[in-house]
Amino acid sequence: MTLQQLRHFLAIIETGTLSQAAQRCHISQPSMSASLKALEQDLGCSLFTRHAKGLLPTQSGSMLQQHAERVLRETKMARERLQASQDEQEGTLTLGVTETISAYMLPRLVRWRLDALAGIQLHVVEDTIGGLEERLLRGEVDLGLMVIDNISPSTALHCERLFDTPRKLWAPAGHPLLRRTRVTLQDVCDYPFVLLEMDEHVRTWERYWSGQIRRPEIVLRSHSIEAVRSFVAMGQGVTILSDLVFRPWSLEGEHISRREVHEEIPGMGIGFMHRKDIVTPLMTSFMHRLRATVQDGGMFGR
Repeated sequence: MTLQQLRHFLAIIETGTLSQAAQRCHISQPSMSASLKALEQDLGCSLFTRHAKGLLPTQSGSMLQQHAERVLRETKMARERLQASQDEQEGTLTLGVTETISAYMLPRLVRWRLDALAGIQLHVVEDTIGGLEERLLRGEVDLGLMVIDNISPSTALHCERLFDTPRKLWAPAGHPLLRRTRVTLQDVCDYPFVLLEMDEHVRTWERYWSGQIRRPEIVLRSHSIEAVRSFVAMGQGVTILSDLVFRPWSLEGEHISRREVHEEIPGMGIGFMHRKDIVTPLMTSFMHRLRATVQDGGMFGR
């Protein structure tokens, strides 16, 4: 029994004659007759009785009709869902990213897209968080991937957290703070501090230092993580940054270590942003698959 035979069978029921059923299915009447005969032989029963005006289904034929209609309906639904799933994985997606994402997630993101979503053509735009919000509202960007620690609620934009990466103290190899059993923020104040001013790091820095009696002396403010890394590695200061951007050596080959701080320091939150009124199947598929990959630990170290 084949799907084609079931289609022929239902066409006979609906038209009542072999000739009209053949016309509907765009085949010859002998071919329609042969299809019905093969189906009856396969099932071992007669499906129609002849009368003056054509063919009427037997009891077996009426029973098969219910099953045939359900089978063809389910087959159609399966085909449509599979096609929709394929469509969700094909097309062009314009992704907006902030500077941190561009520098430390984008290469892995592109490699993941090539492996998991080869049908998606990814266009990437780098901008500030404020710039990406404006681009999303103007429809220039489909989806934003950014640091979401300090984003204010919006009536037009939806923000969804993807994952958090902890912030820790970075210090050069052999630094006194690395030998302590416990390091507090007040301990950090005893040493020069290197402050990264990329994305939302300064606002977050203000949050976790706001309740402290003292603050460290800042010896360098930089938008370059590599500059911060080099300053720390050369022993010119310490810093507190997320694990996402950590690398245990500077460009000059000097070693850097990290350790937790006693106080609770907010992690760096990475998340999606998109317009509330526009969520395409392609966007949904991209977010769902990226979320699943991150949760499985298949992309970003946390």
